[in-house]
Amino acid sequence: MMLALRCLPRDGSEWGRAMLAEFDAARREGRALGFACGCLMAAGRRLPLHAEGRIALVSHALILGLIVPIATFHLGCALSGARFMLAGHDHYHAMLMAGGTRGQALADAYVAVTPALTLLLLLLGSAHLAVAWFVLEGGWRKAAVLWLGATIIASLIVHIITTTIPNAGGSAIQFAALAIELVAIPLLAWWRKAGANSSHWKDA
Repeated sequence: MMLALRCLPRDGSEWGRAMLAEFDAARREGRALGFACGCLMAAGRRLPLHAEGRIALVSHALILGLIVPIATFHLGCALSGARFMLAGHDHYHAMLMAGGTRGQALADAYVAVTPALTLLLLLLGSAHLAVAWFVLEGGWRKAAVLWLGATIIASLIVHIITTTIPNAGGSAIQFAALAIELVAIPLLAWWRKAGANSSHWKDA
């Protein structure tokens, strides 16, 4: 029921009160869960029909479709780095070691930079998760500061990789995701501000 109520627009308070009143009756009759699920489905179907719902849908699409997967990717890479530091070997290190004199030199560089890369990847994944949180909460200034921090960290990661392990790859995905966020987050902030200042929202 709480999710259903949060899906309602600001001018849907009367409908929300009616749903809560019916929910109390449904709870007394032992059918609270079914009624709540029906309310959630009805409210969810109305999300594309009002401005607040459209903003919520786009925000969640950005977060679940881009920011959280990118954060998960970085945190997974950090976990792989931690495992390598504990175990002392992994598939990529073994491949470098089999590459002759040059490969062994790259393997030594890989070992040397792994602790720093692991820490930076952990910070980068955490920064992306924090960006996702503040976008949902409407904390645009904090999201922007964290995005800037994520960009600096990503730049450091790419610099370390390109100077020590030139064939590792993965640089493009860093900046592609950050570029999308650079465009999408200010647009979402502007869209929500414009909606809040519209006559429909003021009347609500």
